[in-house]
Amino acid sequence: MARGLSREDEAVRWFAKTDRGPLTGEDRRAFLEWLETPGNADAYHETADAWSVLGAAKGAESLMAMRAAALREASGVSRRRAILGVGGALAAAGAGGAAFLMAGAAGAKIRTGAGERLTAPLPDGSSVTLAPLSTVRVQYDKVRRRVRLVEGQAYFDARSAPGRPFEVIVGDQRAQGSGGRFQVTKQGQTAQILIEDGVLEVAAASGAPRRLTAGQMTAGPADARRVALADLDRLTAWREGRLVFNDAPLPQVVAAFNRYSSDRLALAADTRLDAIRISGSFRYDGTREFAQALAAGFGVRIRQLDETTWEIDG
Repeated sequence: MARGLSREDEAVRWFAKTDRGPLTGEDRRAFLEWLETPGNADAYHETADAWSVLGAAKGAESLMAMRAAALREASGVSRRRAILGVGGALAAAGAGGAAFLMAGAAGAKIRTGAGERLTAPLPDGSSVTLAPLSTVRVQYDKVRRRVRLVEGQAYFDARSAPGRPFEVIVGDQRAQGSGGRFQVTKQGQTAQILIEDGVLEVAAASGAPRRLTAGQMTAGPADARRVALADLDRLTAWREGRLVFNDAPLPQVVAAFNRYSSDRLALAADTRLDAIRISGSFRYDGTREFAQALAAGFGVRIRQLDETTWEIDG
């Protein structure tokens, strides 16, 4: 295998080779030697399981082609990788981290690292886009299409399938519909469901379900009964790699950057910083540029703590 590859990358390459047919000669010896390294066998089987769990056990050549395309698409960043699964390529975009699909008895799990945005096809032709630091578990069978948001944020483009509703679970809320485009968010005990297109029936663990249409969202800690109008442009801007704020306090803005970016902002213990309000649209991979703009616009001091962390001081 080529030097400098991660264990996961090597596993994908070996899977592509073995999927074409039995290895012979030098390749076979190299493969057996590679398997002897602790952790490599597990990585290889996880890659194979990721293909087979949803019936995509063949087509390793296209796997490699799609994976290479995904890595090319994520331009300008030194280290990005995707493990293929869920019937296609996991196309990662963003700085640092890695995207993983892990197969298990309960279904396939997809997660993203810090600063990473990922779009993955689902078995029925629907798709899910994950924000950084997000995890979903895909649980498809012949009678249901279910995805559980474990943490973070996910945007779904769900295809219509008569007689087979699309269901998303987030916290104690359950959203179900025939199709459409919608976003779900889970931060701590707060769960939110936002509808961009289509109709969803949303219910909490107790209480009657509510019918949500385009432009509406649930709001409040684990409360599907409260419905509000959604600022779609602001709340879905992360899909384009941006964060949008409207008169937001600086601590809230810093928390958002730290949630989406692989770089970090730190606030010094200065109460004057709490009074700074921020409006505008910013790339969440532009943490340093945001800090510099903050210094120019508000006269705060910026100190670089390490390669990826900037402290804001009044």
